[in-house]
Amino acid sequence: MDISPAMFYLIMAVALIGAELLIMQFSVFWFLFFGIGALVASVVAWVVPDLSWFASTLIFLVSSLVITAVLYPMLKKWQNQPSPIAGHDAIGQTVDVIEAIGANSEGKVQWSGSDWPARLADGESEITEGETATIKHVEGIRLIVGR
Repeated sequence: MDISPAMFYLIMAVALIGAELLIMQFSVFWFLFFGIGALVASVVAWVVPDLSWFASTLIFLVSSLVITAVLYPMLKKWQNQPSPIAGHDAIGQTVDVIEAIGANSEGKVQWSGSDWPARLADGESEITEGETATIKHVEGIRLIVGR
């Protein structure tokens, strides 16, 4: 069974774009660029059924390079944009203390529908169970709280 250039490059496009999406999670982009190039080659080979393998391969390579030259700077700029740091949306919000938090002991608070380990911020006095506290800082999964 002979496979046409259009079908070959279509399969290649699906495989490359799928690899970028599933494995690389849009972090590298190279599979995406060559996947789009393969898609272009597939469409051209489908529109021009008498296109040779050499010509379709040349279209694949040229379109991949042009797509890379056009999209890479834009995607790199987007990728390098500062993003919000995880946990900063929590700072300043009020939590319910469900297990006392002492100067030398960790406690628990309830925030956003879940129980979180909590520690007192520097210079804060003990907060007993049933009181409310304010999130001052986030360290991993631990909330640093104060009055």
